[in-house]
Amino acid sequence: MDRISCLAYLLYQAENREIQNAALQLVSGEISIKELKNIPQYLPFIKEAEKELKKNTLNTNEVYDFVESFLYTY
Repeated sequence: MDRISCLAYLLYQAENREIQNAALQLVSGEISIKELKNIPQYLPFIKEAEKELKKNTLNTNEVYDFVESFLYTY
C-alpha cells in the first residue's frame, strides 16, 4: 500500500471532522501531503500519522477498504 493512502487512512481515524475531510481530499488527490503540511492546524495530526506509519502496524486490508470506500465517492 502506498504511503499517501496509509497516511490518509490514519488521518481519517482522527476525531476531528476537518482532518477527516482533509484525509478524504488526500486520498482522492485533491490535495497533496505537502499542501497539508503547510496548514499549521493539520501539522500535529500529520506528524502523528507519520510516526504511526513508521511503526508499520497498519492492517493493509483496512487501508484497502478505506481507499476503496472513499477514492471515488468524495
